[in-house]
Amino acid sequence: MKLLTITLKDTLTRFRDVRALLYMLVAPLAIGLIMGAAFGGQNDGSSPIYAIPLAVVNADTGDLGQTFVDILTKIEVDTAEGKQSLFAVTPYADAEAARAAVERGEADGALILPPDFSAALKNANAPRARLDIYTDPTLRIPPVIIRSVTERLALGFQSAALGARLAAEQITTAVQADPALQTALADLPQAIAEAEADFAAEQPRIRLQRQTLGGGKSFNVLGYFMPSMAIFFLMFAVFHGMRSILEEEKKGTLPRLLTTPTRPAEILAGKIGGTLLTGLLQMAVLVLVSALLFGVHWGNPWGVALLSFATVAGAAGLGAFLAAFARDDNQAGIIGTFVALVFGILGGNFIMLQNVPVWLDLLSKATLNRWALDGFTALALDNAPLHAVLPHIAILLALGAAFFALALLGFRRRFTR
Repeated sequence: MKLLTITLKDTLTRFRDVRALLYMLVAPLAIGLIMGAAFGGQNDGSSPIYAIPLAVVNADTGDLGQTFVDILTKIEVDTAEGKQSLFAVTPYADAEAARAAVERGEADGALILPPDFSAALKNANAPRARLDIYTDPTLRIPPVIIRSVTERLALGFQSAALGARLAAEQITTAVQADPALQTALADLPQAIAEAEADFAAEQPRIRLQRQTLGGGKSFNVLGYFMPSMAIFFLMFAVFHGMRSILEEEKKGTLPRLLTTPTRPAEILAGKIGGTLLTGLLQMAVLVLVSALLFGVHWGNPWGVALLSFATVAGAAGLGAFLAAFARDDNQAGIIGTFVALVFGILGGNFIMLQNVPVWLDLLSKATLNRWALDGFTALALDNAPLHAVLPHIAILLALGAAFFALALLGFRRRFTR
């Protein structure tokens, strides 16, 4: 009964502290949303860049210049708002006006098609045409996109023109060698149309099927950063809860409590229980609020519940260990903050650990954060079943139990000295 009283008292004390609520609940939700907004769209197959302002001067006297501009205008990318044009093309009368638009910041780049653009493609003996591209040097990504797309499109036009010339030369040579082919050549368009109609009426000989493996559901980046921030700030909250034992020792509250009939083991268990209950309530609120307000998909409810308990237990055990062997509450606060930050960085709470060196991946797995985050992301992003995260739960509980055992030894020496 005394154990439960101490547990409830410490839990209510923390939830009545406005500052504690800020870093337990408000901070992880706010930072998770900010990071989700900052990195959103990078993993769901959509592009965060579209409608790049592009000034175009089409001075071509032929028809291919306009075709080139039309293709640029029709290039689309998938965005969070749906399909959007990659370029927002604005025509200009001359090169000077286009360059001035770039200098004023009205366009990220300018493309100038020369008067002999079509002639250079259609006539093998004509001089080469030069496309001029001007970009804003203060920008990083749009100029690269403009140059890359323009170069690939120009190569496509050049390849098509070369293929057409080669085909024309071969047909001309064949007709010259056999004049009878002239009549067959005149009937070629009609023969092609009839062959296409007959082929379309038949059962297709080859069937192409496109399937996206692992797709079916777009990646919600909040499903990564919300658990990530919940774990990170849970560490601070739990470490602070265990540090409160040293604060009460410093203020004299704990020594006076030890003079009562309450056993030291009950006091310590109550303090640890208060930290565990606070952490569980913190995780429960974060899961429910992020799911109801922001649509975060956490996955299997039993998996989330058990993994939350294991994460809180592991963090509480580590916090108790640090507090038990710290000289005082100030030292415990410094060490706890350092450990929370290092574990947060190594555990992937701020960056997605993809394509990292092997040594960094192994070092990351030495942290509670990595095991907890891997479990939560497996549930949230991969819809993993409960049994898939049982190893994560077991490792977190084992680490928590080991840290608790060491902490009990340290606190026993502190209480009995």
